[in-house]
Amino acid sequence: MPKLVEECSNSKACAPAKHHFDDCVERVTRNSEDPDFKGPHEDCVEEFFHLQHCATQCAAPKLWRELK
Repeated sequence: MPKLVEECSNSKACAPAKHHFDDCVERVTRNSEDPDFKGPHEDCVEEFFHLQHCATQCAAPKLWRELK
């Protein structure tokens, strides 16, 4: 199942969610490396869950086909 989820995460259908997640990770990484950063501390939990939702929605029908 992890392989299916990864394939779906990188698919065209999940591209917008992956783009938002990747942007967030880049932003959080950049801010954590800046000792002078005084802005709000952000995490990417919301973006992660959106991406995972898309990926599992994509993977579920494929998984059921494999299990039949």
